[in-house]
Amino acid sequence: MRQNVDAMRILLIDDNRDHANILQWVFRKTGRMDDFVYFGDGMSALEYLRGGERTCREWPDLIFLDFNLPRLDGREVLRLLKAEDATKSIPVVVVSSSERDEDVRRAYELGASNYVSKSEILEDVGPMLKSIEAYTRRGQKTIREGDRP
Repeated sequence: MRQNVDAMRILLIDDNRDHANILQWVFRKTGRMDDFVYFGDGMSALEYLRGGERTCREWPDLIFLDFNLPRLDGREVLRLLKAEDATKSIPVVVVSSSERDEDVRRAYELGASNYVSKSEILEDVGPMLKSIEAYTRRGQKTIREGDRP
């Protein structure tokens, strides 16, 4: 159960648990009290999202996705998330160690809301957190019929 209205439910999909822990630490350092659900590979995250009935509160508000994942590549995970009605409206932030232009371009082509280099997270989290706040509309989400089950 969420502790405040502004808290988000965030899925972290990264095969490196330390990277996921750092991202959580960055959020907590700013005073945010978000709920995090961690998956070490894309296949497990998709199975979670596809399985069972959920209320609107149980759906993630935001997904952080690493591109380099075992079992199912992050690019394919992003493509599938944006192709499915139940998940296509969830903002996805790609968090990758790659800073190659073609990786950034591909992420946006596949529907990413943002692309953040892992090295940038520790250097300056301010811009990333401001963009994340924009996704939440200050915690006031409007769920339209048909957006999510």
